[in-house]
Amino acid sequence: MTERISYLTKHLRANPKDFSTRRGLVALVNKRRRLLNYLYRINPEKYASVISSLGIRHKSPGRVTDRAEKYSRYPGQKAVKKHLMKKK
Repeated sequence: MTERISYLTKHLRANPKDFSTRRGLVALVNKRRRLLNYLYRINPEKYASVISSLGIRHKSPGRVTDRAEKYSRYPGQKAVKKHLMKKK
């Protein structure tokens, strides 16, 4: 899969307007990313060895478990906008 991704990347450098190939490339990259995320969850040691043997960069999936944890670092709403307030 990585070999095909590199081939399509070279093809797109030579043919930048080939959008159908770009769509296929994005699909392959996303499929590889999902498979690597699965491998990371199942066996992190094997994941590390596969990444190093393929010679690719891959950001391992984050540790966020729920929405509250994901958005807790952002401040809440500061002020209520006047046009959204209920009229009495």
